[in-house]
Amino acid sequence: MWKRLIASALLVGTVSGCALITQVTGAGRGGAPAAPARLAPDPTLLSRPSTEIGHRPDGTVLVEGRPFFPLGFYHVSWAGGGTIQGRREDLRRLSEAGFNLMVTEPINDRDVSDFEQTLNAAQQQGVYVLSYGLGDAAVRRVGHHPAVLGFKLADDSNALVRPEEVRRRHAQFKALSPEKLTYISLSVAYDRPETAYFGVSDMVGNQSYPVGNDDIAVTYRVMRSAVQSALARRSVPVANLQTFAWGDGPLPTEAELRNMTYQALMAGVKGIVYYAYRSSEVDLSREPRLWRAAGTLAGEIAQLSPALLDGERQELSDGNAGRPVVVLLRGRGGNFLLALNNSRTKAQTVRVSLSGVPGGWQALAGQGSALTRRGGQVSGQLAPLQVVAYRLGGR
Repeated sequence: MWKRLIASALLVGTVSGCALITQVTGAGRGGAPAAPARLAPDPTLLSRPSTEIGHRPDGTVLVEGRPFFPLGFYHVSWAGGGTIQGRREDLRRLSEAGFNLMVTEPINDRDVSDFEQTLNAAQQQGVYVLSYGLGDAAVRRVGHHPAVLGFKLADDSNALVRPEEVRRRHAQFKALSPEKLTYISLSVAYDRPETAYFGVSDMVGNQSYPVGNDDIAVTYRVMRSAVQSALARRSVPVANLQTFAWGDGPLPTEAELRNMTYQALMAGVKGIVYYAYRSSEVDLSREPRLWRAAGTLAGEIAQLSPALLDGERQELSDGNAGRPVVVLLRGRGGNFLLALNNSRTKAQTVRVSLSGVPGGWQALAGQGSALTRRGGQVSGQLAPLQVVAYRLGGR
């Protein structure tokens, strides 16, 4: 894949933090459904002989009409000595860790001919699959499988294909499997929003790979650009975030992974796909530290998912000029204040005002003592790369 070559000129990503402190059970306030403890295995996929996948104008994916937050990994089963059977074992590991999506890259005849068995294994684990490299004959055979979320049309689209070609491929796949989604990946830069590539497929994955390559603070800014373009063109904005190392450089630390992930969530993305679980650059089955950090994030995203999917986002601090990123989420399952320091080296001060938010202040993630609330005023200091999340109001 070309994304590692292109990203050096464009991209972003990172994280910091601790495990989720609070688990929410039972109904939320006002009878709102409680947040799930995990996003996988997906109960709809486990119980349905077929699935219809769509999306709302606000960029939210729908599975049988239910809001759905795609969270998973790219997986190249043939890279680094991988096997088809290994991919199926990894589907199990993804599900157990709370990830509901695998983006696969079958490129040889054996992968393609055996792909229905991979989809059967995915359904058994409650994990959806977005595939890349299937031809028309294979799509006709497996395109209506319940575990299929959709099909990837192009990688590094803004470097390799024109929007018109993406639109043509979109129409081709929709004719074969109209109840599934189409997906592309690309790289949005500060001065290049790539708006022509939004609206020609259902989903757009924006790459942000800054560790060892760029300032981590760019993730929020480019993801905000992608979200704005997606909303304008009724597309689903997905963050492609980094779990690999550039060349001989370092893998992301737990703090960088956390910071990158929350920057994307706070920017308003409606799904996250990390690159990668298995690729030529990384095999997370051999990286327990990073894999544990990713699993912790999966649990936190599940808790936040009702507000991410059916809520309102308000930016209280924009992360520019030494300021932290602070975002208020109001939605089903509660209201949340998320804050992060996007600097690797300097502390940042939080000082924001809340209005119209119920009382209450409960730490969900990070160090709960970092910020304090007095009335409608929130203040405190965040260490480099630190991320914190608070639930506002009682349960």
